[in-house]
Amino acid sequence: MSKCQVLVFIALSTSFFSCTSGDPSPAGQSKGDAFSVVLITDVGGRGDKGFNDAGWAGCEDAQRRLAERGVDIEIKAIESREQTDYIDNLNLAAERSNVVLALGFLIAEAVEQVAPHHADKSFIFIDGKINGANIASFEFKSQEAAFLAGILASYVSRTETVAVMPGMDIPPVEAFAAGYRAGVRTGGALQQKEVKALSSTIGSFNDPVKAKSIAQSLIGQGADILFQLSGVSGLGVIEAVKEAADQRFAIGVDIDQDDLAPGKVLTSVLKRMDRVVSDQIIAAFDGQFTGGIYEVGLHDGYVGLTEMKYTNQFVPEAATAAMKKAEELIAAETIQIPYTYAELENFQPPIEQMQAQ
Repeated sequence: MSKCQVLVFIALSTSFFSCTSGDPSPAGQSKGDAFSVVLITDVGGRGDKGFNDAGWAGCEDAQRRLAERGVDIEIKAIESREQTDYIDNLNLAAERSNVVLALGFLIAEAVEQVAPHHADKSFIFIDGKINGANIASFEFKSQEAAFLAGILASYVSRTETVAVMPGMDIPPVEAFAAGYRAGVRTGGALQQKEVKALSSTIGSFNDPVKAKSIAQSLIGQGADILFQLSGVSGLGVIEAVKEAADQRFAIGVDIDQDDLAPGKVLTSVLKRMDRVVSDQIIAAFDGQFTGGIYEVGLHDGYVGLTEMKYTNQFVPEAATAAMKKAEELIAAETIQIPYTYAELENFQPPIEQMQAQ
């Protein structure tokens, strides 16, 4: 049976959560000296039903996969309350583990500072680019999946007004937002109509009350599909949609959030951090971890959309066909999806390519 405990480190203002299964004695280590992985959460922590939970799911998957090989590993999470916790948390993690998993763009500078002082440890960084012999950095081409979601939204919207709600304006979030708005623009052009894409930045990944209020304002302005890019704050967006008097949808992010409000979450834009994390932990355990900067996207299955099991009835066939065509063009690198607002300004919907047989 799995044993879990939470230790609170007052000096660091963090929670330390750990799980082990059985009596660990992995290959290459003495009995009782478990191979250990520590996850440093982004602000918002575990239980966000999104970004941080996706990272933890990857840790649990690696633990499961190694257990199938007869090996037990220990997985832990240190929850960062504030950005000022990052350096202390990373040092603590490196001292107590073999693998350190750091989540979120905001922790990048701290990883870059700490990792060189722990050259014998493997660092996995999600959501940016950091050079380092012992750092594997992963940047997701989230704009590609968000582009599909934008096309979908343009076809499903009845008010011809949709919205996007970033938690903060940082590069990984900007990629989602730019790709989505490009998709809305493309879907509108395919239908020979203009679909407006409103945007409102919440200013926090951890303020669902504020997010709900902003979402209600956007709904009041006519938006009937709201794409939340805001961590825990996004739960407030989904709540606002659930309470709306008429047909409104949210779009989830990072993990499958369709179950949070069945029939009210149109789809979720998936960022398969769980797969990346699990594979990298296994590689580190097997002695095959390689530092570097890696980009992953739609063509290799690391981003995408959910199956829309609760909302398929709202999706017209033309939308499905347009998304399929866009996915083919992206995989073939025939079209490039903007991942910054600057690129979005110059983006022209690829109508000719989309309509080609």
